Amino acid sequence: MNKRFLNIGIGLLYCIFSYSQEKADSTQNLQIKEVIVTGKTGLDSKNETKPMSSVDEYMEKQGKINLIKRGAYACEPVINNMASERTSVTIDGMKIFCACTDKMDPVTSYVEILNLSKMHITSGLGGDPYASNSIGGSLNMKLYKAGFHEESLKVNANSGYETNGNYKILGGGIAYSSPYFYSNSALFFRKSDDYFAGGRKEVDFSQFEKLNLMSNAGYRFSNNKTVEGSIIYDVASNVGYPALPMDVKSAKGLITSLSFTKEELSDLFSKWETKVYFNNIDHVMDDTKRPNVLMHMDMPGVSRTGGYYSILEGASAQHSYTISIDSYYNQSLATMTMYPKEKELPMYTETWPDIRTFNTGLFLEDKYSLDAKNFLQFSTKLAMQRDGVQSESGYNSLQIYYPDMDRFKNRFIWNVAAKELYYLENIQFKIGVGYGLRAPRPSEAYGYFLLNSYDTYEYLGNPKLKNESSWEGDFSFAIPAENRKLTIDASYFYLYNYIIGKPNAAYKPFMSTSTGVKVYRNIDHATIFNVEMNLKQSFSRFFEWTNRISYSLGKDNANSNLPLIAPISYTSSLTFNKKRFNSELKVQGAARQYNYNPEYGESPTPAYIITAASVGYDYPLKKYIASLKIGIENIFDSKYSTYSDWNHIPQKGRNFYVNLMINCL
Repeated sequence: MNKRFLNIGIGLLYCIFSYSQEKADSTQNLQIKEVIVTGKTGLDSKNETKPMSSVDEYMEKQGKINLIKRGAYACEPVINNMASERTSVTIDGMKIFCACTDKMDPVTSYVEILNLSKMHITSGLGGDPYASNSIGGSLNMKLYKAGFHEESLKVNANSGYETNGNYKILGGGIAYSSPYFYSNSALFFRKSDDYFAGGRKEVDFSQFEKLNLMSNAGYRFSNNKTVEGSIIYDVASNVGYPALPMDVKSAKGLITSLSFTKEELSDLFSKWETKVYFNNIDHVMDDTKRPNVLMHMDMPGVSRTGGYYSILEGASAQHSYTISIDSYYNQSLATMTMYPKEKELPMYTETWPDIRTFNTGLFLEDKYSLDAKNFLQFSTKLAMQRDGVQSESGYNSLQIYYPDMDRFKNRFIWNVAAKELYYLENIQFKIGVGYGLRAPRPSEAYGYFLLNSYDTYEYLGNPKLKNESSWEGDFSFAIPAENRKLTIDASYFYLYNYIIGKPNAAYKPFMSTSTGVKVYRNIDHATIFNVEMNLKQSFSRFFEWTNRISYSLGKDNANSNLPLIAPISYTSSLTFNKKRFNSELKVQGAARQYNYNPEYGESPTPAYIITAASVGYDYPLKKYIASLKIGIENIFDSKYSTYSDWNHIPQKGRNFYVNLMINCL
């Protein structure tokens, strides 16, 4: 490693050993979670800096997740510096896949933060029965459910306004609970004009509008049998993407599910849940509002997924175990029609040529408790996947470049992981290893001349790609002490047959403005290293100081930098909570990005630092609680871009916001 990395390591070790010299509370049982859980039964306004934040803003505060931003809406989550090709994102365990070849509609864009109860973030391999075909990690977003309780009716109303972009937020919900029936519904609306970067520079085509409707219902027809259903309808329109050459006319998602749960099955199994689901995603890209368009294009996309999972949970003696089977079928179709300005016929092609994917998997996990604090955990997932091209014209087009390609291909993918958690004096230590494979995703295997505006190349899929595999090693440790908590988490991935696009001079691009064509292929190997340190300090009963610093490094087989790897970044916040009043002062930033790669369109990003502040007050009355939160972001109106801002699109400048929430009891 380089000198800078060595200095970071020495600094971390100094913090660890100096911290461990202090007197620790040896009776404290501090859990290091390989699944990070953030949960609520409704928004806790006292603990949220910005209660009406988007899902993107909420994820950005969580460890392990970074965001690739192409505009102000629908950012792509990245786990362990691996993008959506190597990760899994689900909603209540349901497989959902975007319909946009440019990743304008990640799965996270179809939910609202106030409709969620938990976010389960799993790092690397193993630990998530709902994940499929992933090696970098997974995110499962659990929807809020009113649940079976004593009879009650709760209503809430939420509103927010932000000055930067004239951003308006309105929402409300109603929840009814009883011992045998519950139902909860929520409606949310967001609308923003173009925002302004630091220095009051307007960022054109950064507007968006979004409507989200979510509803859950459940019926208990005996003490241990329940049936539940859910539906999400989300529509975004007039969404601008300033970092891309096109915007979004509309993005619509319909997500439905029906599940049956039985508890107290036997001495071996305590719970059995089976769910069936279907979702339909329609996405339409649009460039009609852009000036100086050389050639107008229509680019609609569709993704339809149906599937099920059936999961058993149980415990016996020192074992707690999970067995799950799941299956899904996905259709991904995207087309492009180009309209020349001259009197020429339109040109039509299928960029995702009706790609079909059928995946069936078996997940097994056993957690063996050595004692009250120490345990071993083993997990594996085995899956068969069949994917290929249904479209006759799409198949014929790909055959031009791959004459002997198979129309459909069967792949066996699997992973296995083992973890151990134990205490060593005053330190809780976790170590894990894993190995897994993933199959190429639709763009990598069957994509047809997909334009990447970041490096200005068009990408051609490769149906002959080998499965990508990964060895993972991770460790974490925590030092608990009175009023303090220090944790350090590190992971290392060694990826064989790493899939990445490389230039091929033999092929000519479709677009005259493209630099050339890159074809996805396997390179021998790549490595990704991540380390993160968190320190939380409480002062008296009212103040809490939280700090996080992270560093990552990614290299390919030629020792060149991998694209979109985060530089050193940090966050420090001081919060005050006393009865009805709360406040926060936060500083965050990143060092200059030195480890970039011009081959993928990257260039250095300068270091930056921004500050924010907020205050909140909860006002309880007899029948409702009113919570008011006001704040300011980017106080000094700094102009900055992060390493993952597509084409260095500048982020928001100074922004004042106000959130008002009324919860009727």
